[in-house]
Amino acid sequence: MNKYESSVKSVCAPVERVYARLADLTSLQVIKDNVDDPRFESLLNSQVPADKRPTPEQLEKLRNNIRKMELTPDTVSGHIGPLGDITLRIVERVEPKLVKLEMEGAPIPVTMWIQMLPSDENTSRLKVTVGAELNFFIRKMIESKLEKAPEGLAQFLSQIPY
Repeated sequence: MNKYESSVKSVCAPVERVYARLADLTSLQVIKDNVDDPRFESLLNSQVPADKRPTPEQLEKLRNNIRKMELTPDTVSGHIGPLGDITLRIVERVEPKLVKLEMEGAPIPVTMWIQMLPSDENTSRLKVTVGAELNFFIRKMIESKLEKAPEGLAQFLSQIPY
């Protein structure tokens, strides 16, 4: 399994609150509820380099996909561009330090670990690791995207309100 890790991010919330939010995927409802808020586009633009930002049409397509996401405490399901319908399922929880997820419906097996540690009583640290079973040819095609994915996800998770 090839693994790709983010840097450690600081989160302005106690580790128990961060874990509670990430261990229940229905908490992502706040993203669906705010997808039409202008701050959504600002947050997205702050995460994406200027030359890679979505066009207005791509942004509207992203918003529509987010609106159609289905959430349960253990899963988030939706349509992801060329990959089709994908489900992200929590397969392990270790309170308050780990949430492990697996992707279902993807063309390759993908596992994601979100690790959390307390910094002090009001702040935490967070790191994301993505693991994927890749053969040589697939790795050459998508490795650069997989290398960036954990960092982008960790950055996003460090900025959401807890």
